[in-house]
Amino acid sequence: MNETLKQNRLAQERREDRSLSHSSADRNECPDPQKNVSNFHLDGHNKNAGGSSVLYNLSGDEIDSQKAISLPSSPHGYRSRISERIGVSGYAENDEMVAAWNKILESPLFNNNPILPYPDWNIDFSELTVGTRVGIGFFGEVFRGVWNGTDVAIKVFLEQDLTAENMEDFCNEISILSRLRHPNVILFLGACTKPPQLSMITEYMEIGSLYYLIHLSGQKKRLSWRRRLKMLRDICRGLMCIHRMNVVHRDLKSANCLVNKHWTVKICDFGLSRIMTSRPMRDSASAGTPEWMAPELIRNEPFTEKCDIFSLGVIMWELCTLSRPWEGVPPERVVYAVANEGSRLEIPEGPLGRLISDCWAEPEERPSCGEILTRLLDCEQSSC
Repeated sequence: MNETLKQNRLAQERREDRSLSHSSADRNECPDPQKNVSNFHLDGHNKNAGGSSVLYNLSGDEIDSQKAISLPSSPHGYRSRISERIGVSGYAENDEMVAAWNKILESPLFNNNPILPYPDWNIDFSELTVGTRVGIGFFGEVFRGVWNGTDVAIKVFLEQDLTAENMEDFCNEISILSRLRHPNVILFLGACTKPPQLSMITEYMEIGSLYYLIHLSGQKKRLSWRRRLKMLRDICRGLMCIHRMNVVHRDLKSANCLVNKHWTVKICDFGLSRIMTSRPMRDSASAGTPEWMAPELIRNEPFTEKCDIFSLGVIMWELCTLSRPWEGVPPERVVYAVANEGSRLEIPEGPLGRLISDCWAEPEERPSCGEILTRLLDCEQSSC
């Protein structure tokens, strides 16, 4: 994504967040969601790409919205103005954009093969009713909408972000997510794959992100010990499916775990995901969110699926303590402390604390999802 455009849009969102914090009278005085720092480099220069977890809720004819930079959670907290729908459906196709898109499809990554495994998953943008913007995604913005009478989440690739690099990221995400089918992975419904209206449509999750539920909703009392362990098992099962399909998520965090009305948790946002190879992989730039990132990702070292296990340990810590990881510590300090000083969050006592500690060990020593699932069942009889 063009760096100047990203920074301008993020700055605008921050200003809107501040104005909303003064104008919302019926909030439970929740602090602003903490900012994501994706593609964070150890030299102090961060490329803020923002997470793409989403949260939405419909109440009658009015759609509430919550503004957020990187952890858009639920509109419940901000009952203010309806988001503007600037240019979402009015993009004009141009030759340069189409040429860039065709070049991506002809690249070795896709080799002119269909992006989607089934033609029926191609959705015409005219079938969508785009509603309120609820957050900024990895490659654009997330809107709440309706498709064929069904409430859905729509990730819209904004026209100013239609660079070759970002279109490739879009292709990567839908290519991965469209092949993942599991009760604990967000359900992919289809995509608009004709520029300039590139969009991805997924199921709608009523309660919102786990981050919002823990830290902003004021509903901690509803998170019983048994419910928290069940949520962790949901995430672990979803991650087990992801790893079984040879995918590394690379940005697993509570904001990328969505909760539906049945309190089922599903993993979302595969914008930074990669297909695993037979040997540890290396990417050209570290990516993720510092508070949840494995040290090998921060240091730009070769990584495996075990980087997701480290992040899962941070989510365990969140649900055990009901606290924000590294609260009050600047992201750049978190990056240095975790990567270079071996610093970790304070580990709670008990079986879950020991499991968290194991998830934060060296990559080759971290447990598998299967082992974690077994040990979480053993934790049912204990408490944090």
